[in-house]
Amino acid sequence: MVTDGPFTETKELIAGFILIDVNSREEAVEWAMKMPDPQGNGEGQIELRQVFE
Repeated sequence: MVTDGPFTETKELIAGFILIDVNSREEAVEWAMKMPDPQGNGEGQIELRQVFE
């Protein structure tokens, strides 16, 4: 059975994340530049955070 989450009337993406495995910050920035604009109007923001293993 599939049910809606806590925002039952919301049909839009509230938040999301992508984990990428790269060797440097520069490589992470290169990947981020390839990501689609989350807002769709050229003013979106993508946040990069380092995750330690």
